[in-house]
Amino acid sequence: MVVLAGVGMTRDDLTAQTERWIARADVLVGGRRVLQWFADHPATKIGFPATMDPALDHALQLADRNRVLVLASGDPLFYGVGKRLLKRLGSERLVVIPNISAVQALFARIPEPWEDVRVFSLHGRYTSQWLQELGSGRKVAILTDPRHSPDWIARELAGAGIRDCTVVVGENLGTDKEQVAFLSVDEARNMVFAPLNVVALLPGGDAVDGAERRVSSVNNSVGPVLGMEDDVFAHQAGLITKMEVRAVVLAALQLQPGLVLWDIGSGSGSVGIEASRLARLQQVIAVEKDGERFRQLQQNIQRFGFGDLVAVQGAAPDVLHSLADPDRVFIGGSGGNLRAILEEVTRRLQVRGRVVQTA
Repeated sequence: MVVLAGVGMTRDDLTAQTERWIARADVLVGGRRVLQWFADHPATKIGFPATMDPALDHALQLADRNRVLVLASGDPLFYGVGKRLLKRLGSERLVVIPNISAVQALFARIPEPWEDVRVFSLHGRYTSQWLQELGSGRKVAILTDPRHSPDWIARELAGAGIRDCTVVVGENLGTDKEQVAFLSVDEARNMVFAPLNVVALLPGGDAVDGAERRVSSVNNSVGPVLGMEDDVFAHQAGLITKMEVRAVVLAALQLQPGLVLWDIGSGSGSVGIEASRLARLQQVIAVEKDGERFRQLQQNIQRFGFGDLVAVQGAAPDVLHSLADPDRVFIGGSGGNLRAILEEVTRRLQVRGRVVQTA
């Protein structure tokens, strides 16, 4: 039999039900920090190494003849080990005992309602969708890791031109070393934080200076700041649509949710990337023929891009035939094929579409 129990933040968070299962367990499975709580327990102990799967395989081999209790930090089905166990065992062979998550604990400390919070885990993975959600005025919570730390998050915010938010960092929650800090983006980007932390980002919050920090009213209508700085994009010298020009281009495109945008001669991808951040577009297709610039485009998409942004290597108009029909088109470079590109765009452009070109 296998029981999966959340332990919350500290041992004080253990439920009575979990305590009863601990008393009966033949095998305890968990991270080093949690297993240290039960150093005197007679059960066999299996610790999670850097990769969790071997420990789980060992534990499940013992489950036929032993009561196996897997102890997971926070809530086990919230970005936890529960997903792996369900895949291996199925719901019929697994008993799950819930507990509070780090995100729940942090919002309780603030305190701030969290039913509308978008949660992202950057633990061993990367996504930039959290930037888009925050830029759209949503509260965001992030589960961090040593690489994607609170100061790294703040630097990403600054690079994306998002400074009008409060960065709330909860360190060592539930312990005697607990700290909750309310910081501006510029404050957080140069600080060092405890390894055990969780981050909340509140759009439009008032990050005040001084010893006392409180969150003021959150303006959920605040959108992303227009105009990402040029130097945050990987690009060849001079080959980028400058921030001031980009702002005019984006205004002229009149972006709306659900549209398809072609970014032709994309170069670094600055226009397409910022367009993706500003509006919930159906798709942004960035077309670039030069090999080095395409590599930089991919690098920038990986850093800033969202799920709606696709890079296509090749020359326009040759590669345009396979793309979804556009509602908006930006021509940043034509490679001498402007007439042919405009003919294809005219043929494919949706009703009430718009085309913007820089000269």
